[in-house]
Parts: sequence; C-alpha cells; structure tokens
Amino acid sequence: MAEEKKERKIVSASDTTKTVKTATGEKKVQQAKPVGNAGGLRCGAIILWVLAICCEVFAFLFYFGKINITFAPTMTVIIGAIVLDLIFVVIGSLLWKKANLIDPASKKNKVKFWLWNNMGMIVAVFAFLPLIILIFTDKEKKFDKNTRIIAGIAAVVALLVALAVGHDWNPVSQEDLTTAQTEIDGNVYWTHYGHVYHLSENCQHLNNSDTLVTGTVEEAVAANKSRLCKTCLNNWNKEHPDDQISSEVVTDE
Repeated sequence: MAEEKKERKIVSASDTTKTVKTATGEKKVQQAKPVGNAGGLRCGAIILWVLAICCEVFAFLFYFGKINITFAPTMTVIIGAIVLDLIFVVIGSLLWKKANLIDPASKKNKVKFWLWNNMGMIVAVFAFLPLIILIFTDKEKKFDKNTRIIAGIAAVVALLVALAVGHDWNPVSQEDLTTAQTEIDGNVYWTHYGHVYHLSENCQHLNNSDTLVTGTVEEAVAANKSRLCKTCLNNWNKEHPDDQISSEVVTDE
C-alpha cells in the first residue's frame, strides 16, 4: 500500500494572502512576518549599543564611588550592570545582523565588509574590555578579592557571549544577493531552520518538513537563508543546460 503523502503547509513570506497547499486542495494559514526595514533595525541597534555603553559607564562610576547605592549589595549592582550591558549588546547585534541580511554591504572593500558585518563584536569589546581591565588591574582594591574575582569572571563570560553573537558567521554581500537575484527567477522555498533556500518544494532535503516558506530570493536572504541548496542547483543545471545557474550562488558550507 502506497504511503499517504504528508500534508504540507506553504506559507507566503510577504503576501497578504495566507494559503495552505495540501494533497486535497488549499486553505488559509498563518502568514509569515514581513522582511523589515534595514534603516530602522540599524537605528534600534545603535540605540541599544549606546545603552550598553551607559551601563558600562555606570559600572565605572559605581566602582570609583561616584554613585552610591545603599539598598543593594555591591555584588548585585556590579553583576546587574554587566547583565544589562550584555542584554543591550546582544539584542543590538541581532538587530544589526538582521539589517545586514536585508541590506548587505559590498565586499569590494574587504576591510569595510568585515567591519560592517562584525560591528557587534567591535561594540562588545568597547562595552566590556575596559571594565575587565579595571577589575583585574585595580591596585587600589576598592572591593574585596572575592567581589573582584566574581565580577571579573562575569564580565569575561559576558564579553565572550557578546563576541560570539556579534560575529557574523555567515555574511552575505551585495554581490552575492545581486548574483542570486539575476540568476534565479520566481520564488524559492525554505524552512525555519538552517541557512539554505531551495528552488523546488519537492527537493529531497525538504521531505521531512511540514511547513515551508516561499518568497523571493531577497526575502529568503532576509530570513537568514544565505545560500542555495547544492542539490537544487545540480538538478536545475542538469534539466536546463541552456539556462544554468552559476555555482557562485552556493557559498561554502
């Protein structure tokens, strides 16, 4: 007996129409979220990063006794400032990286491209490293040893987390996006996981996916799907020898 085909949802990435494709027909489904605005996301990131630096400045002022807080233990105040600093840096970095997917930088200038895609790392260094240096090199020993050790470890861990989040592990360039836009016509498909988009909803790598999102290449990249499936590329080029897609659309995995 043939296995019954699994019902699959295909959700539009931007259209107001909400459609489900099933083995028996179509019906309405929940729509995917819009892509977003790169400028607004970058403004939000900058505001959050400024707040992060403010948290660091507060920690400095508290450390040197310029701000007195009597209703909370010293350790709580310092750790609290570090945690808030980390939250602002991380959320800012995520917003910045999202903006870079919507409006990627050009890789013609490699230094600028790296800096633009790793701005979160740069901010993380400024937001934590001065505080770490202060804590571990304080000759006046304004706080007891245990407080300095715990605060220092917390700041180091926060820095490492912020660096990991701020680094763009899979950057997209304007050239990459332009190549994909030029060579790929029509909608592509992707899931909520991974960094790959597909030319066909019937790709073998999508067999276990209950829900697919469909949209333009720009929408796929904005959803952090930065490379074309190699299987889809190979299948397409075999079936369309006169209209092949360049392997440049597929980045290294």
